[in-house]
Amino acid sequence: MTPNPIRLIATDIDGTLLDSRLQIPERNLRAIHAAREKGIPVAISSGRFPENVYVLLEDYGLRCPIIGTNGADIIDENLNRLSETSIAPESALRVLEQLIRLGSDYFMFAAKAICTSRDTLKHHSELSFSDRIRALGFTYCYGPKEAAALAECGITHKFFVRDNVPLPLVREALSGIPGIDLTQSSTNNVEVMPLGVDKGVGVRTLADSLKIPLSQVMAIGDEGNDIPMLRAAGYGVAMENGCAEAKAAAKYITDTNNNCGFAKAIEQYAL
Repeated sequence: MTPNPIRLIATDIDGTLLDSRLQIPERNLRAIHAAREKGIPVAISSGRFPENVYVLLEDYGLRCPIIGTNGADIIDENLNRLSETSIAPESALRVLEQLIRLGSDYFMFAAKAICTSRDTLKHHSELSFSDRIRALGFTYCYGPKEAAALAECGITHKFFVRDNVPLPLVREALSGIPGIDLTQSSTNNVEVMPLGVDKGVGVRTLADSLKIPLSQVMAIGDEGNDIPMLRAAGYGVAMENGCAEAKAAAKYITDTNNNCGFAKAIEQYAL
């Protein structure tokens, strides 16, 4: 019997729960069901927005709490919002101004909407799940004018900036803007978050709502945006395919996403 048995599992999805084919392996599904049968809820903690994760999980017959948009938007398994944090309008407009000046491609995540930098740039969720996500009250829009209108409403949760412009230039241009933090979910992007919001804060918020101490939380992830939750959780587990910084932040290392490292971590530490 461990001194702090695991009572909540929070997992990243891309590069962690999903394999390189963007599918959930059968062994990972069995591990989720086994954890639930033991009374351990499994939550998804992702840079993706909640509705995107929700429809993806539907294909596997799963419903889970979702710490979405790197912790800025948290829902329960029935799409009820538990927490929502936005970038202040003046900060979001300054971010947008710099991205337009640089010519950066971006996805702007807002409450119930995504705006892309141009109408020829489609978010992967629109390409894969458009009708199902729109049925949840979500909209897609395009171009700087629509983005500015969303920013002014104070409902911006995140900017995802692509690397068509060198990312060091993007980081330098955004670094002096108040009210934001910068992170990344891979080496080819920059993510702009509300100041003080990250996956660690998201996991803490969900754990608090369930009255579970962080010492009894397992967090599993692979990238830079996972580091705050890997550090916050009593059981921080990095994927073998993860970045060096995520591995350094974790207490434990599991196998790769293509070798069901997610399931192996649950089997070893939680079951």
